[in-house]
Amino acid sequence: MKKNEQGSMLMETVIVMPLLVALILGALQMAHIHVARQIVSYAAYAAARSTLPVAKDKEEEEAKKAAQRILCWLVASPDSLHDGVMMPDPEAKCVKDRLLAFNVRKNGWNNEVELKFAFPLVMPLAAQIIGSHFNPADYTRGEAGSHISKEKFGDEFSGPHLIFHERMSIPKPYIVKKKK
Repeated sequence: MKKNEQGSMLMETVIVMPLLVALILGALQMAHIHVARQIVSYAAYAAARSTLPVAKDKEEEEAKKAAQRILCWLVASPDSLHDGVMMPDPEAKCVKDRLLAFNVRKNGWNNEVELKFAFPLVMPLAAQIIGSHFNPADYTRGEAGSHISKEKFGDEFSGPHLIFHERMSIPKPYIVKKKK
């Protein structure tokens, strides 16, 4: 190695390593977002499906329970500790606080479920970059889709949240009547 090249590998590493770490963390956060999007979509489907076998007055309650059972896998918090083990808990405060809107509507024979869920962006550096490059004003809150929020949702997490807005409609093949 020539005398004037000493330290060049160290300098190259110092320049490239932060970019490489940011790239890896960004890829992990995007994969996390993709999985979360699928889970929220499935929660809306499970909620709509759970309305099928129940009477009309119990539909919203059963649908919300079904959605919370799915969504609890996306957030874990100290209030979901059971015997020292952190387990998904559909009744946990963090799940209920992040379920921002939940509606069950009848549309003819279709049961339509609409939900909004605040998903925390947790990857260091990547979450802040994603959160700072999205303008919440660019996204309308009335349409299904996603937007970024920097609000807190009832727990200690203060980073940005991605708000997923999902709608699912399933035709009800029959009507359940109450017993007389």
